[in-house]
Amino acid sequence: MRCLSLFILINVLFITSCNDKQPFPKPVSYLRIDFPDKHYYSTQDSCPFIFQIPDYSAWENRISNKENCNKTIIFPSFRAEILCDYITLNNNLIELSEAFRKIVYEHSFKSSAILEKFWTNENEKVYGIAYEIKGNTACNFAFFLTDSINHFFSGQLLFQTYPNYDSLKPSIKYIKEDIDTLISSFKWTN
Repeated sequence: MRCLSLFILINVLFITSCNDKQPFPKPVSYLRIDFPDKHYYSTQDSCPFIFQIPDYSAWENRISNKENCNKTIIFPSFRAEILCDYITLNNNLIELSEAFRKIVYEHSFKSSAILEKFWTNENEKVYGIAYEIKGNTACNFAFFLTDSINHFFSGQLLFQTYPNYDSLKPSIKYIKEDIDTLISSFKWTN
């Protein structure tokens, strides 16, 4: 009986040890994002400016206690939005631009870099600065536009998710193209 038990045990160990399936590491996988085609339309409302946004976004007044021209560009398929603010200048361009710059650089403790790009469109009297904020920050892109006399318009790109720059980078790059189109098509209407 003892020999039979020993024989069965040895056979079980032998059979299970001859299994060819060895554990191996899985390949790295990446999130697949199907980006929509880009088609743009112009915003049309009572605000003193117009610009183009993609048709997979919406120009809405999401915050009810904000003024009419302080709206949000919503990208529902990306869970992203650009918070836009409009302010009528009252000889306070320097103060507003420095306050906006300060808000952007508050992200510097989490960011790996903040890149500035200057925008100028002399024909439309549109001047501004865009800030690309790299790293795990709440805001990944910000900009302001002005005519230097009457108008100040700003926007900040936010995602409704935990900030993980590596995962969000393709979406940031894709929406950044839309922001570039917004800025290059921006016009004051009065």
